[in-house]
Amino acid sequence: MTLTLDHPLVCVHDLKAACATYQSLGFAMKPPGMHPWGTSTALIIFQRQLLELVSIGDASLLDGYAVGNFRFGRHVQAHLAQREGVPLTALCSDDADGDAKRLIERGVRCEGRIAFGRDVVLADGTPDRTATTLQIFTRPELDRLAMFACQQHRRDLIEFPEWMDHPNGAMGFASATILAAKRDQSAVRDWLTLLHGGDAVQDTDWGFAVDTGGGMWRVVDRESGAALFGPVSKDLAPDGAPSVVSLDIITRDMARVKPYLEAGQFAHRQIGDTYVLTQTGRLGGILLTFRQAG
Repeated sequence: MTLTLDHPLVCVHDLKAACATYQSLGFAMKPPGMHPWGTSTALIIFQRQLLELVSIGDASLLDGYAVGNFRFGRHVQAHLAQREGVPLTALCSDDADGDAKRLIERGVRCEGRIAFGRDVVLADGTPDRTATTLQIFTRPELDRLAMFACQQHRRDLIEFPEWMDHPNGAMGFASATILAAKRDQSAVRDWLTLLHGGDAVQDTDWGFAVDTGGGMWRVVDRESGAALFGPVSKDLAPDGAPSVVSLDIITRDMARVKPYLEAGQFAHRQIGDTYVLTQTGRLGGILLTFRQAG
């Protein structure tokens, strides 16, 4: 598999409050950390996928790790100044440099390469260090759909079983949903086709889908999105910029989700076999959905 759906970055103003919200939904969460370019981060870990909450941790570092015209920290800051939500998405890669070469040949704009790591201490006290390579892909007219190939060279230092056993039974993303007006969907389709290949694109009754081989992109407009979510509020991506607006999570057992929705008083509706959580202000500017695995 290459360039499968890894983790849209959910950017929030108050990381501590967002962590508390997601923990109250039954997710296990690693303690917050810091990117070397100044954004603070908290992870919900699945196999080959993450749910990542991001905020501004140290503004003095935001200009670090510049590649081309892209500064990761400034990109997050600029979009967070507009609204909470997802301003860029990681695609899981086993060869970020090779994937970048292949996409450049297709005509994708690659800003450049970022390599970084974090010092960690194992449970037995042994020091170690993570290693990650990113290749940044941008498209000017789709600024909130910036993508990056993300290669974790030491996945064994990230995917600890105790952090992947979520009380709500969550196993990862079935899909992530992009809201785009009809006038913008041709550009979105072209962008996703360049990234994932034309054979991955499927037309649907509500728009189109793209199979990454490890999770789907779903693309809807505000009207057709009602088939998936019920009425789509104007408060969701109110600026109209094509952007990721829902993370669609699969769980081992829907019965494990319901008590968290009730205890936390999370407003939700049921659409078919899916719970749709609608309080975007609590969730970081996005919808969250749960459905049964299998």
